[in-house]
Amino acid sequence: MKTRSCKALAAFAIVLLGASATQANVIDDWNTIKVPAAPVLKPVSVNISDTALLLLDFNGAQDPSKGPCNTKTKPRCIASLPKVEKLLNEARKSGVPVIYSITGGATKGDIASVLAPREGDPVVQGGANKFINTDLEKILTEKHIKTIIVAGTASEGAVLNTAAYAALTGMNIILPVDGMSSTDPYAEQYVAWHFANAPGVSAKTVLTTVDEIKF
Repeated sequence: MKTRSCKALAAFAIVLLGASATQANVIDDWNTIKVPAAPVLKPVSVNISDTALLLLDFNGAQDPSKGPCNTKTKPRCIASLPKVEKLLNEARKSGVPVIYSITGGATKGDIASVLAPREGDPVVQGGANKFINTDLEKILTEKHIKTIIVAGTASEGAVLNTAAYAALTGMNIILPVDGMSSTDPYAEQYVAWHFANAPGVSAKTVLTTVDEIKF
C-alpha cells in the first residue's frame, strides 16, 4: 500500500508540474526572462578572392520618404554611416565587390551619399530577404562568392533575412554588429543573439565589428 501511495503522489506531482508549465507562455514570462550574456565578437581576416560586401537598404538619408535609413524613423542607421563608410572604403581598396540593395520605390540615387555606388556596382531591389525575386544569388554565383559581409538596416529585416538565408544555403557570413541598425537597440540585440545561437546559422557566422575586419 505504501508503494502504491508513493507512486500515486509522484504521478499527481507530475500532473501538477505539467499543468503549471502549460499555464505560462513566453508572453506571460516576458518580464521575468533574463537577457543572456552578450555574444563574443571576433576578429576576422577576409579572403578577398571569394568575398563580397552587401550594403542593404541604406536609402533614405537624403530624403526620409525614400527609404528606411533616415533621421526620422532610424536615426541609428544614420549614426552607423561613418563605420559603414570605413568598411566600404576598405572593401574597395582591397578589390572586394560591393553589392547594394534598396527598398521598393527607391532608386540607387537615394542611397546615402557617403555610401554611393560606383558605376557597375550591382543594385538589387526587394523586400526583407534580398534573395527573393532579385538577381542577388546569380550575381554572387557569377562572382564565385562564398562569403558575404553584411551591413544594413533594418537589422531584423534585411540583415536578418538575407544573411540567414545565405547561411542556410551554405554561405559564410561576416556580420559587423556596428554596421547593422534598427529603430531600437533591442532589435539589434536579438539579431546578434540569433546569429550567435541559431542552428544552421551560428556555425556559418562570425560576429565582429568593422574595426576587427581585416582585408
